[in-house]
Amino acid sequence: MNIPVTSKGRYIILTILSAALLLACAGPPPEKKETIEPKAEEPKHVVEQEIPSKKNAPRPREGKVRQFFEDYGAAHPETLVLLKTRLGDIKIRLYEQTPIHRANFLYNVNEELYHHTIFYRVVPEFMIQGGNSDHYQTLEKREEAGAYYIPNETTPELIHKRGAIAMAMSYKDNPKQKSAQYSFYIVIGKPLSEDGLDAVEEEYNIQIPASAREVYKNMGGSPHLDGVHTVFGEVVEGMGVVEAISNEKRDTGDWPINDVIIDYEVLE
Repeated sequence: MNIPVTSKGRYIILTILSAALLLACAGPPPEKKETIEPKAEEPKHVVEQEIPSKKNAPRPREGKVRQFFEDYGAAHPETLVLLKTRLGDIKIRLYEQTPIHRANFLYNVNEELYHHTIFYRVVPEFMIQGGNSDHYQTLEKREEAGAYYIPNETTPELIHKRGAIAMAMSYKDNPKQKSAQYSFYIVIGKPLSEDGLDAVEEEYNIQIPASAREVYKNMGGSPHLDGVHTVFGEVVEGMGVVEAISNEKRDTGDWPINDVIIDYEVLE
């Protein structure tokens, strides 16, 4: 395993790998798909920040995840969140059509389970992926929260267009395609031609609806992920920042050489 040097010149090797939370999918398929192999590593970079602890906070429990986040979402109706990075801010809107994913994202922000996480996988013209950390305090807080998966909430109208935000998931032993707790990604992509869309359909044995084809031709995106990963929001401001992050210098594992730390703020 190659261990990249962080911006502070430190090295780290994780002693425990949690479930596969990275986006296990192919890369951008404009005319012909370039395969990116699935990865199961957690972020290798340490973010040295003090994280306040919230004791006795309500926690989702196995078998009651859906009910927990239905209740949490009802108590937290917010849909706008600001992601703050050293390269600029990204304003995202969370979809009400995916209430469990929306509530889970807000829960992670409010309970500081996303505190100073990083964008740890960046692929130009495809996506940037973030929401994880290997800082010991973050891991301790997440251990308190417990491990669970989010029920799939894919719908035909919520597609992987440019600027879409979706949740990563494990492709192993996950027949119901449940989402990860923390790891999310923002789609970049570039417009696809009719031939390009036909090639995606053939490559992945899928059918792209006419309405979605128009979106992908005009805006771009990653149609091969539709119906698999749950899209739960979109960027409303800051796609230039998303692209800047995707173009950060990276190692052979697509990890940015210099950490792109994320701060979160719930707006409304």
